[in-house]
Amino acid sequence: MSLTEKILFLAVGFLIIIFISVGYLNKTDALKMLKEKYEAALDGDDREAAIAAGQAYYRSLRGGELTIEDERAILREVAHLPEPDITEESEQV
Repeated sequence: MSLTEKILFLAVGFLIIIFISVGYLNKTDALKMLKEKYEAALDGDDREAAIAAGQAYYRSLRGGELTIEDERAILREVAHLPEPDITEESEQV
């Protein structure tokens, strides 16, 4: 194996390592953003938004599928938020 082939092989190896690292960092950043959005929704007053944010966060943790335990955890965590008001106007829409 010549020096040029060794350098080329090493460069390709480094590129593969960089692509794997960037992919991992992007995944962890996306998970961090979903968690922050969920925590912010829990601090707010919109129960439906908090449930949706929780489902997105837990789906990201589980690879796209929610478990029964995840759904229970979300409901426990949003229990302090007020129930949405159902008025006559919203029922007609």
